Amino acid sequence: MMKSPQLSSLTRRIALPQAKAWEITNRALEMDAAGEDIIHLGIGDPDMDTHPSVVQALHNSIEQGRTHYPPLAGESALRKEVARHCTQFYACDVTSEQVTIFPGVQSALYASFQCLVETGDEVILLQPTYATYPAVIEACGATIVYAALDAADGFSMNIELIESLISSRTKAVLINSPSNPSGMVFSKKELQSLLAVCLSNSLWLVADEVYADLVFDGEFTSPYNLPAARNNVVVLRSLSKSHAMTGWRIGWTLAPPHLTQSLEHLSQAMLFGVSQFIQDAAIVALQNSAQIVPAIKQTFLVRRDRFCSQLEQIAGLRVYRPKGGMFALVDVSALGYDGESFANLLLQEAGIAVVPGFAFGESVLNCVRIGLSQNQQTLDEAANRIRVFVHKLRSGQQASSI
Repeated sequence: MMKSPQLSSLTRRIALPQAKAWEITNRALEMDAAGEDIIHLGIGDPDMDTHPSVVQALHNSIEQGRTHYPPLAGESALRKEVARHCTQFYACDVTSEQVTIFPGVQSALYASFQCLVETGDEVILLQPTYATYPAVIEACGATIVYAALDAADGFSMNIELIESLISSRTKAVLINSPSNPSGMVFSKKELQSLLAVCLSNSLWLVADEVYADLVFDGEFTSPYNLPAARNNVVVLRSLSKSHAMTGWRIGWTLAPPHLTQSLEHLSQAMLFGVSQFIQDAAIVALQNSAQIVPAIKQTFLVRRDRFCSQLEQIAGLRVYRPKGGMFALVDVSALGYDGESFANLLLQEAGIAVVPGFAFGESVLNCVRIGLSQNQQTLDEAANRIRVFVHKLRSGQQASSI
């Protein structure tokens, strides 16, 4: 009998536990399609519609025949607009030569690490960490070294721990602020200390700043704000959350020019660019940020305050109120459940889809991540369902009798 051809070792490296992070969400979608009353608070997709000016820009672009291959690094006009926007946002000079356009930050993240690390290198991830990060690092052949942040300390950065994990093989540190899932926003002092560590050890510092426009408590600081950062820092940004454009798949990197050139080469091998009409619409989105972003931020702030206040009144739940982003991390261990068991029961018995903590690392196995992605009425209903569900669990009744 002839043997079937084998898959590459990559397929094993990316088949991590986090690959199952969205199983509950997928099951919830099937239940919803079957007519069940499901509240979706799992995947981070805001319920807001994209601003009409952006939609109109897309129509205009298509009507003008902007449906051809784009420049590999991105349309010159968009790269210049991103540079202008980032110059203002980061209060420093950013040029278009530092910008590469990608179909979303996930693609930008993958491309960046393909250009930064190789087999035998190590990358330090702060835990809890976003669910896709481990597969990205493993796909590049590098080894993950986790720095577990302390929930009791609000998941603040532990510089001493990070520094102790650096070895001769360490190549990069990946951070996410505001954090998904914890909602932690790192301070300027923390980032200054981390950047100093990276500089002294010749490490890349990769900063995923998808939620940079959604900071509720304090001020947002990026390592890119710090002058010493220019040759060591890679920033990842998109319009997905800040401009309600998740499905548009548009993001970018800010990087030193020599890395930008490599990212362009990889784009040729992997993507061959981002649709012209999407890029044209992105220009309008950035130009209208002052009209778009504050309203979205305010919406999430109101949702955070009301929904977290409701959950905090439920005995048995420990709510980590986010300082930024669009998720609340909730510890359910006092109920005698881990996050996965709780999430499965919550969907089965209360019709609410959330993401179990295992998706974000061993340090938050007893947590679930709950999105603020639905309107206030729906979130109120979700909070009430969770209250009733938890009360039944605490009272010792069988969940199946709910």
